[in-house]
Amino acid sequence: MIRVNLAGTPKKKAGKAAAKSAGPSNFLPIIHLLIMVAAAVAGYLWYSQLTAKSADLAQQIAAKEAELKKLNDVVNQDKIYEARKAELERRIKIIDDLKKSQVSPVVMLDRLVDSIDRTKFVWLSTFTQSNSTVSMVGVATNLEAIATFYSNLQDTGYFHNINLQRFEDSRGAGNNVAFTLTSEFAPPALPKPAAKGAN
Repeated sequence: MIRVNLAGTPKKKAGKAAAKSAGPSNFLPIIHLLIMVAAAVAGYLWYSQLTAKSADLAQQIAAKEAELKKLNDVVNQDKIYEARKAELERRIKIIDDLKKSQVSPVVMLDRLVDSIDRTKFVWLSTFTQSNSTVSMVGVATNLEAIATFYSNLQDTGYFHNINLQRFEDSRGAGNNVAFTLTSEFAPPALPKPAAKGAN
């Protein structure tokens, strides 16, 4: 039997057209899933990189802190050394000062008596000592006698920085000149050794 289509247009099959039109929309969930997976992988890699950098920075900070601690220990040891050095120098100076001031009183009085003996018309009424400083109060018949006594003290080599602090001319009432002398008492400085090769 022959069928004739009087409408003039062939009929399309609805099932195949629907299948063809619905095909591309089925890939959207897969694309979305792939994007999410890619984003997750990228985020993980970025986080891993940050974690590695953070660990590296923490290690560098720990190393720098250890180095700083060592430097602080060195600085503290240097401060302790400087403090001990200063204390040792102070003690040495004290010992040297004591040695200078602990000249035998016998030597001091011997030099003083010798200076008085070589000076005419000078008498001491008071003699005091404080560490290496000595103070003398006396009278003389004239100013020339005081000047001679001054020179004789210098000639001993033990009396230094002699200072005539006061003199009072009272020759009108007893023919005497009162005076006060101060001085530093210390042994003479040792001569410096001659330089090698000196003629």
